Amino acid sequence: MCLASNIARRAGSASYYARLGVPKDLQPILGRRELWKSLGTKDAREAKARVATVLAQWHDEFAELRRRRDARPATADDIQAEVWAHYRDELEQHDIVRRHLPTAAEIGKARSAAVTTFRAERISDPIAQIAVGAEALLMADQSELNRDIRIRRKAELEKHLAVNETVLVRDVALDLIDRNNYAIEPDTRAFRDLCHRLMRAEIEALRRVEEHDRGDYTGRPQDPIIKPPLKVVAPPVAAPGESILDLYETFANENPRNVKADTICMNREIVGWFAQHVGPTFPASAINKKAVREWKQALAQFPIKAAEVREFRGLKFKKIIAENERLKRPTLSDRTINKYLSALGAFCHWLMQNGHIETNPVEGMHLGKEKAKGKIKPYTSEQLSAIFSSPLFTGCQSEDAPHKPGTVQIRDHRYWLPLLSLFTGARMGELAQLLTADVREDRGRWILHITREGDDAKTTKTKGSQRVIPVHAELVRLGFLKFHEERVQAGEKRLFPEIKPDARGQLAGHYSRFYGRYVARIGVKLDASVNFHSFRHGMADALRRAGYRDEEFGFLLGHAQATTTGRYGILSEGDLARSCEMIDAVSFPGLSIR
Repeated sequence: MCLASNIARRAGSASYYARLGVPKDLQPILGRRELWKSLGTKDAREAKARVATVLAQWHDEFAELRRRRDARPATADDIQAEVWAHYRDELEQHDIVRRHLPTAAEIGKARSAAVTTFRAERISDPIAQIAVGAEALLMADQSELNRDIRIRRKAELEKHLAVNETVLVRDVALDLIDRNNYAIEPDTRAFRDLCHRLMRAEIEALRRVEEHDRGDYTGRPQDPIIKPPLKVVAPPVAAPGESILDLYETFANENPRNVKADTICMNREIVGWFAQHVGPTFPASAINKKAVREWKQALAQFPIKAAEVREFRGLKFKKIIAENERLKRPTLSDRTINKYLSALGAFCHWLMQNGHIETNPVEGMHLGKEKAKGKIKPYTSEQLSAIFSSPLFTGCQSEDAPHKPGTVQIRDHRYWLPLLSLFTGARMGELAQLLTADVREDRGRWILHITREGDDAKTTKTKGSQRVIPVHAELVRLGFLKFHEERVQAGEKRLFPEIKPDARGQLAGHYSRFYGRYVARIGVKLDASVNFHSFRHGMADALRRAGYRDEEFGFLLGHAQATTTGRYGILSEGDLARSCEMIDAVSFPGLSIR
């Protein structure tokens, strides 16, 4: 039997499958070029009968994906206009019904006709008598019946509104969304809000109709949300080179505060979200308190790491928020919202200084909630033992399954970064960027030099973060110096050349995600209270256990003013001896690393 091209068998399977190529415009959204689905049969005829249903389902899904992709966000003005239109439509429909209600004269005429027919035909059967007079009876009661239906409808609307139900206007809302292609998904908060507004509009219309029953046509909506839309004002359009993103590039090139390149890159993305919110043609000179306030409110609904989520790929700021109503991914914390506002605020401060705006509209806009203190905790002894006795450090199944036990020994950055941070307290990014030249011997002691020198891409949190840290004896025992020598012999400039920068240009980006997934898989990361930074906290605690005060060891963790020594890594003999003494005193009771 000749089978359609949409039916195929997979290698090693006797069952038939439906297959369909994904349209090119949808491949970035689905992340696939072809769809396959088992038809659950080995019979060719049965497969041909079943494939049509699967193909129809897939085509429906393609149509829905395109609808979502092309949907536009419903603005507050849009919703106001739709609610007002619903109110006016309801009034108009009731007026049409009223105009078609029988007049007293028409009712009298129908009654006279019924009496005449009854007498002329001398009908004695009760059923037949009712049939003759039915039209007149219905006409007489039609106004009263219409009024009773309206009273019941209004009562039901009020009842449903009180209990957050939407069924009475659901179809109206769906039709409205479909007609305008709004990015509002059913059963989301935005959808419920629209339904509630439509119900309030209908209730208000029914109140007008009750007034019309009494001959009063002077009534106006009392519900504050039922009002005609404001006159639509065309948004301002930026002159060439004066848009938000154009001027941000000028700001980034000037870099007046000399911030790190990865910070500039990250803030470009944040300001880009703001630009998407206000519109691509919005001029930087038009940024005001209202625009910032509305963006801040929208950020409370914005999902974390939106740029990295496949479902949000290709979507703009407002569509991401609308899509997240369905996905329900975690949204930005108050601390992160303040971080976004600070990024925009730094740009606006530059705009103000350069005469593009009069004042900085971000000032005073930060959320007032305090940052959570002590949120990140050091690992417990049990957690450290669990990490360093896990497959990554003792033997794993394969390079792709480092969390499963096996015989494969991994000795790249995935192995060394946690160990280095444990015995140095250095940050992930500081370690990921190390050069082979940053590991060297000084007066008989091997040191790590945390510095910005040697590569334009290298950064530290502050200039004072540049420092020298002696290599702990445990790192030497585990083979770190041998690993370093192998890198030098291979002619590598970087200590961990396999680490590639992420989309933001950050070396630690990909590893950060790997580490988070790894510790979760081995059962260590149970909540947000511990992460890679916990090693740094643990180092501070180890120094305290050894009897040192915070102000004594702060320089080892990079908590010091910038110095020439920190930049070039040249310590006096006394300073080096003091650093070695502190590092040698560091221990983690109960921890055994093979």
